[in-house]
Amino acid sequence: MADVKKEAERLEGWTLEGEKISKTFSFDGYLEGIAFVKKIAVYAEGVQHHPHVTIDHTNVTVLWTTVDQGALTEKDIAAARATDNLLKSDHV
Repeated sequence: MADVKKEAERLEGWTLEGEKISKTFSFDGYLEGIAFVKKIAVYAEGVQHHPHVTIDHTNVTVLWTTVDQGALTEKDIAAARATDNLLKSDHV
């Protein structure tokens, strides 16, 4: 568990909040943020690990935690890295 939290602290721009990690992404327009959320949704379905997502106009906040474990796990670290990679990806 401590190793997972150390990994979380090394993720650029992600905030460790107890057993959760979160990051806010900002976009030039609302629809760009929605397109990003769609990428996250497709990824999440593929790995069967789903984040909490908040959309606030041009800001999208993504929060990862492993609910069934009640803890931060490697699944969350991998998902945070994947989320960052999706931001760079043109694939929807």
